[in-house]
Amino acid sequence: MNFLVHSWLARDKEAHLAGAFLGDFVKGPIPSTLSKELQEGIRLHRRIDSISNKLAEMRSTYWRFGPDLRRVAPILLDLVADHILALHWERYGEGKLSDFTEHCYRSIAEYSIPSSAMDLYQHTVRKDLWSSYADVDVILRIMRGILKRLGKEEFEHGLGVVCRDVALFHDDFQVYFPALEQKVNSWRQSELEPAPTA
Repeated sequence: MNFLVHSWLARDKEAHLAGAFLGDFVKGPIPSTLSKELQEGIRLHRRIDSISNKLAEMRSTYWRFGPDLRRVAPILLDLVADHILALHWERYGEGKLSDFTEHCYRSIAEYSIPSSAMDLYQHTVRKDLWSSYADVDVILRIMRGILKRLGKEEFEHGLGVVCRDVALFHDDFQVYFPALEQKVNSWRQSELEPAPTA
């Protein structure tokens, strides 16, 4: 769900940026018919998910959501991470956030977008949704939608922690985001980048 963080970690190649979005819609084995670089982008997407789900620095933050939201805390923290990254883009990103998101959208459009992703893609581009992640109300609306889909609407009251403790979530972000970047970059260098020739 955290498309902005995924995209930032995949910014080295346009195909990897496309994979940062499309990776949520490619299930099972990655089709060999896709270009090599897009396959890499989807592999990178999956690796980011795997690393973040196991990262101790992220898991130690789940408790902030309270016992009622504990089981969905990984999803909610992903969205909080997007919010923090967008809100403090001048610190963690490069250039203007809107320029980066537009570049992401153009990169995705270079590839075949599956029908299951098209509505979300068009809505995201039309609203420049990823730039709007800096607005906590946008993040809360997305979170409420997730809880509704999961049949957990009765726990919406617990989302107030996102506004109340945003500074603490930022403190957490400053710990886990560098750790996530380091592990992702190490994997990319070992798995996706060609070994230097003698």
